[in-house]
Amino acid sequence: MSYVYTVARLRGMETHLLDAAFFSRLIDSSTLEDALKALSETSYAQWLTQAGGEDFDKAIDEELLATCRELGQFVPDEGLLTLFRMPYDYHNVKVALKSLFRVRGGDAEGRRHDLLSPLGAFPSEGLVEAIETEEYGRLPYGLGDVVPHCWTLWDQTKNPQAVELLLDHHLFAAMLRIAGGLEMPDVVRWVRHRIDAENLKSAVRLARMRYDAAKGLPFFHEGGFIRAADVARLLGEPQETWGKILSYTDIGAVLDALQESSDVQAALSDVSKALDEYLIRVLERVRYSTSAPANVLLYLLTKEAEARNLRIALVCVAGGLSREFSRRLLSHAR
Repeated sequence: MSYVYTVARLRGMETHLLDAAFFSRLIDSSTLEDALKALSETSYAQWLTQAGGEDFDKAIDEELLATCRELGQFVPDEGLLTLFRMPYDYHNVKVALKSLFRVRGGDAEGRRHDLLSPLGAFPSEGLVEAIETEEYGRLPYGLGDVVPHCWTLWDQTKNPQAVELLLDHHLFAAMLRIAGGLEMPDVVRWVRHRIDAENLKSAVRLARMRYDAAKGLPFFHEGGFIRAADVARLLGEPQETWGKILSYTDIGAVLDALQESSDVQAALSDVSKALDEYLIRVLERVRYSTSAPANVLLYLLTKEAEARNLRIALVCVAGGLSREFSRRLLSHAR
């Protein structure tokens, strides 16, 4: 299936992405009103108008959602869009389940449907309804078999983190299955790198909590280039040596950020940012191809980074945070 037309369309769309100069201008805004005025000169203008006032979060979501819909009109394989959107579906499942946990625990106001994301591949209302009515066969990705296990786990542990972890395990297994079905090696490779990145983020968090390898192992997902057991072993080693231990992998160099900070909390922020940027770089080699399907994911991840940077910049301006600090938080600004 040819992707020449698709890639050509994406190249045209890339000219409208916000660049580093724009984000610098945004962060230099004196007030949130000034920042939103600058944003209203971009493709986000229509969504700011519809959202009204200062509800920039909704406007950013609407722009990203509109991007997904536009790509859906000319991308031959819907599975590429699904791979990008399905983490938002799993987020919505988590929100629905945790809401029900609270309600059934006696909290009449426990539902937090305001936390649902519109960016999933499936309507959030449908996911919530299927879970609340226990019509699990309506759930996508084989979740119909997993959600009952989530309830069993909750009844046994009353631990929402354990339920989230179970869903995350299933998410990455489902992503690998969908990517494999597309028969696109670059896409499978990206999914495996994404699993590695998620595992390394978890490793930094668990190290801060002083977990050892045995206790931390259940938190890591299989399917990446690095075995879950090998990631767990990092917890028994000084963090400044992790990059050297994983030097045989492409992703190991990202951990060099740990060597520049003795503060684990700062390291978590720095490494998370570096890993997010790395996942985009994994795909950037396909930019030189005029027909590589992985260009679809590359564009979507770049657009998602743009949305994340906008939220960071606008929150920092609204909170009066230092401009130097705000710029440090931005990732993959073009």
